[in-house]
Amino acid sequence: MKKHRTWLFAPGNHPRTMEKAMETNADVVIYDLEDAVPLNEKDEARETVAMHLQEKHIDKAPYKLLRVNESTSSYFTEDIKAGIRAGVDGIVLPKAEKPDHINDVDQQMMALEKERGYASGEIPLFPLIESALGIHNSYEIAKAASRIVRLSFGAIDYTADMQTRLSGSGEELLYAQSQLVNSSYAAGIEGPIDTVYADFQNEDGLLRDTQRGNRLGFKGKMIIHPKQIDVVHNVYTPSEEEVEEASEIVDAYERAKERGDGAIQLNGKMIDVPVVKSAQRTLDMMEALKEG
Repeated sequence: MKKHRTWLFAPGNHPRTMEKAMETNADVVIYDLEDAVPLNEKDEARETVAMHLQEKHIDKAPYKLLRVNESTSSYFTEDIKAGIRAGVDGIVLPKAEKPDHINDVDQQMMALEKERGYASGEIPLFPLIESALGIHNSYEIAKAASRIVRLSFGAIDYTADMQTRLSGSGEELLYAQSQLVNSSYAAGIEGPIDTVYADFQNEDGLLRDTQRGNRLGFKGKMIIHPKQIDVVHNVYTPSEEEVEEASEIVDAYERAKERGDGAIQLNGKMIDVPVVKSAQRTLDMMEALKEG
């Protein structure tokens, strides 16, 4: 997955909403079979999503994920089967709490990959951490299967589990978010994706919330409405000034290496390997965005 700034949910029981989601410039579309779908519509929604995916062979469409029902539910196995058979690009696993559950999911996915002619572990898995236990086990979850690319955070369920409530300032989420970021990099996977901001009419609130997640180390954000896309993209896209500075840093360091120098100074700042690596990540991100 080259672009990962915006992860737009599309309810699996609303075909027109799924169509509209595919027409947006979101980096990722998540077809949702879990929270967005009432119990009496679960089976029908699964069929609707599978038909939509099979009918829409659009290579340029956003990266397509399926949020299945939790692994302990009666719907889970059929959700996984339908998603893999329909050709989703990855699976979002909600209520991820225990490594052994991840191992079970991994085994089921391996069997379905073999059936469909995929390489073992080819289809990525994205655990969604939404509870105190999930946060506590986040490092073990991140390490539980090689197909896990990155973690994501669900604050609404998390705050309910913690017997608190969401605020505008976010101090109730600071520990959990920081733990997910730390667990991700400690486990050697990519940076996590931040929780949704439910008040999609509040652009200023969304901006503050997204900037906060970016500062904490998240690499993208789940969203619930297309009007949130541009705000999140702007936060998670390097500015022209940042790209220019990153290019100067990398160029200066390469010239220093050719001369046999180690740490160097640029514009009054000391430049060493960690700074160069950060600058290179900025350039890599821009290159990925250009490639589409």
